[in-house]
Amino acid sequence: MVYSLSLLRTFAQCDAVLAFAADKLGVLTFRNTESTYRVGNTSDTAKDLSDELQGLNIYINAITPVVTTLAPGKEQDNLANELRQKTDRRDELVARQGKVGPEKLVSRELEQALLDPQIPIVQDFIAQVTAHRGTLTA
Repeated sequence: MVYSLSLLRTFAQCDAVLAFAADKLGVLTFRNTESTYRVGNTSDTAKDLSDELQGLNIYINAITPVVTTLAPGKEQDNLANELRQKTDRRDELVARQGKVGPEKLVSRELEQALLDPQIPIVQDFIAQVTAHRGTLTA
């Protein structure tokens, strides 16, 4: 982008703009570091959650018809209890998906993608202002 740097006519003006840009760069760098960390953590958690959820769904779908075909007794009770526990765990994971699942991962990846191009833009701006400042006379 072309900035109106010719309007900056003193070292003080350039210094003020550079200070603003340095602050902005510091904030963006921090947010980028934090965002990278959060995407990494969410990626691992989302993958684990999705894998476990897939396994639970396969198990529940396979065992549900078996429970009803068993004769009443201890074996049916044990299998029904295990099926209930797996179903409860699946329900818990489904409820957590919005916080740590694939949806959260994709939204954090978007945040990261929006941050990534901003840092080089600010760095380029600082370079342009610094170069302009070098052309000024006391």
